[in-house]
Order: sequence, then C-alpha cells, then structure tokens
Amino acid sequence: MFKDCKTGGYNLESTYATGQRLIALILLIAIAYTIAVLAGRNSQKMGLQQYVGRLQEF
Repeated sequence: MFKDCKTGGYNLESTYATGQRLIALILLIAIAYTIAVLAGRNSQKMGLQQYVGRLQEF
C-alpha cells in the first residue's frame, strides 16, 4: 500500500495536502484500497483469477 500511496497511482505527494485534507485523503485511499482487496478476494474465491489481472507483454 505504501507504493500505491506514493507513486503507484494515488500520487499522494503531489496533492500538497496538509491537516484535515490530508487525513481525509488518506482515509479515502484506505477505503478504496480495502474495497479493491475485498473485490480481489471475492473474485479469487469465485475462480475468476485467471481472467482478471495485469496484462503480460510478450
């Protein structure tokens, strides 16, 4: 999750947020990350993991 917050997609550093706004952004990122993890676990339990994932370049 650390890489995701820094440069992996959320780019938290480029917001220059402080105080309450920073806390709100971190909370929102934590909620979004939790939902993504739960959705991944659910698709794994359903056996869809071979259809969902990163594209592989050959």
